[in-house]
Parts: sequence; structure tokens; C-alpha cells
Amino acid sequence: MDEVTALRLIDTLANGVNPASGEVLAADNPCQQPEVLRALWLASRALQEQRLRNLRQNNLPANVGKPWSEDENNALIAEFHSGRALTDIASLHQRTQAGIQARLEKLGLLQPSGLVGNGSSAR
Repeated sequence: MDEVTALRLIDTLANGVNPASGEVLAADNPCQQPEVLRALWLASRALQEQRLRNLRQNNLPANVGKPWSEDENNALIAEFHSGRALTDIASLHQRTQAGIQARLEKLGLLQPSGLVGNGSSAR
């Protein structure tokens, strides 16, 4: 079962509806007990958060979080010194612009406040 289907089923139960029939659950149904309802809502929220994390992760560049090799460091330094925009450098290295900024800071090429969050280059 995928997350979307599970989430739909849990939300349907939490709203007091039988997911199989669409009928409203009777007041004495175990899914109508306060502790069970709270558990269903917590499960729903956890699945939603996990789904959003997965979507964000899938949209990140391929090299996010991977270690930097010496060759990649050297290429980054050369690209930075050539005046290439940080957005272009990020695309070339398949990393985020924040990742490029952090690496340049670690290499002593940018000060921690060297990049404004609007996507512009520090230079």
C-alpha cells in the first residue's frame, strides 16, 4: 500500500467514515473513541509530514549531502574565481546554492554573511 492510499484511509476513519462503504461509523465503533481518534490524527499528520519530506528530498540535486572530493573542491575554487554565478556553480555540481555557499565558506573564499538569501552572488 502506498502512503497516499494509507493517508486517505486513515483520514476517512478519523472523520468517522467507513472507508470501504462510505457509511458514517456508529458512535460505539472503536474508531470513534477519543484515544483512537487522536491516534488516527497523529498517524495522519506523521504520514503527511513524511510525504512532504520525501517530496522535498526527491526535488534536491543529486549530490546534496555527499562528501566533496579534492577534484570537486578544485573545480569549485576555479569556477568561483572565474566569476561564475553561484547558481550556475550549484547546477554544475548538482548541489544546492546553500551547499555551494557553505563549501566556499569552509574553503575561506566567502565570509558566512557573504551571500544574501535572494539568490544573488556575493561578488
